[in-house]
Amino acid sequence: MSGSMASLFYALLLSLLVASSVCKARFNDNHSEKEDKLTARQRALKKLQEVFGFAAPEGDHHAEVAPQFMIELYNTIADPGGVTHGRTPYNAKVVRSFIERDNSKTQFFFFNISGLSENEKILEAELHLYRMRSSARTRPSSVFSSPNYLIRVYQVLDSSRLDAPDEHRLLNVHYVGAHASGWQVFNVKQAVLSWTSGAAPNLGLIVTASTLFGEEVNVRFARRNEHHNSKQPILVLFDDEPKKPLTHSKEDSTTSTEHQYQTGYEGYFRYGDNAAHRNEVEDSYESEEDNSRRRKRSLHGTSKINATQNESASSTQEESEREMCTRREMYVDFEHIGWSDWIVAPAGYSAYYCKGRCDYPLELSRYPTNHATVQSIVHHLGLVADVSKPCCVPSSLKNLTLLYLDENSNVIMKVFEDMVADSCGCH
Repeated sequence: MSGSMASLFYALLLSLLVASSVCKARFNDNHSEKEDKLTARQRALKKLQEVFGFAAPEGDHHAEVAPQFMIELYNTIADPGGVTHGRTPYNAKVVRSFIERDNSKTQFFFFNISGLSENEKILEAELHLYRMRSSARTRPSSVFSSPNYLIRVYQVLDSSRLDAPDEHRLLNVHYVGAHASGWQVFNVKQAVLSWTSGAAPNLGLIVTASTLFGEEVNVRFARRNEHHNSKQPILVLFDDEPKKPLTHSKEDSTTSTEHQYQTGYEGYFRYGDNAAHRNEVEDSYESEEDNSRRRKRSLHGTSKINATQNESASSTQEESEREMCTRREMYVDFEHIGWSDWIVAPAGYSAYYCKGRCDYPLELSRYPTNHATVQSIVHHLGLVADVSKPCCVPSSLKNLTLLYLDENSNVIMKVFEDMVADSCGCH
């Protein structure tokens, strides 16, 4: 190979290497940028899960059907958007329903209640059983039969003695009609407290039925996988949960709330009423060729210009009013976040946010605190250096109620405090 050909070959090889390096660098930059965005999304979702206090369960939960009792309870205390407007039974903050895990024996019921938070206090515990209508063949034929039955619920103390109910702990007794059907609710708090405290192992519950004369009768209850899901047995716990103290990380302390929305939470919330939708104030200036006519304008012309100026002033006043402290729309969409397959209700909720100026003098319609009023005056008069205007923040908050599935397919209803901005004010 001649010297000129060798030089050309090496020059071509060098250009290919440089091009390859540039492409590789661009690929790495794009890959790194995608990883940064993914990391930001993961951080945001993790922070959001910390706010709600739960982790997303693994697997597909679309096929799960919530117990009828939980759906009716949710609809009683929350509106379609999830805003809490009623009280839960026993003022519980968390209502947990557990599905039965063993339906191999007629009188035996077992519920796995693992997964309770250490801070939860059990206020009440109920066993919900749907009693099926009795047929003539299941009714006692003895002369001692009665129109009423006694249904007893026991806590199992020895799993080898399920055929001897009297050797176990009696929890509750119901006096019911012999031919009645429908839901029966039994108090089993003593058993659940003994299980959670470690005083006794969770070996399940036994349910028996007899006449007033002690004759055993066959009362049938709907069982899981044998009857419609709306009638499945459930164990319901009504729990109290202490309020979590607010904690702030080092990163949070150096990042404003507005900046967090623009970075970590961007794309998860839908905003409304932003600056892009505000009306622009029209110019009221006239062209130079109208200057001479302006000097000689008539009274009628003066009136028209004054009307234009009044309209401009009115438009400016309306724009200023829109920029004052007020509540704006912010919708949290659970499907967009990726939580819709395990949050039963609602599909999302309007959290709202507060935005706008708190100018001097503060009006009563802005719900200013006394401190905000003083701060506004000090800022306006410049009495103290570096004192800013009061801030537009929520002046009242409402609770949010969620119905969701945990990792064991149990349905939970939980009331989250201070999740919806109800009104805004200058504080």
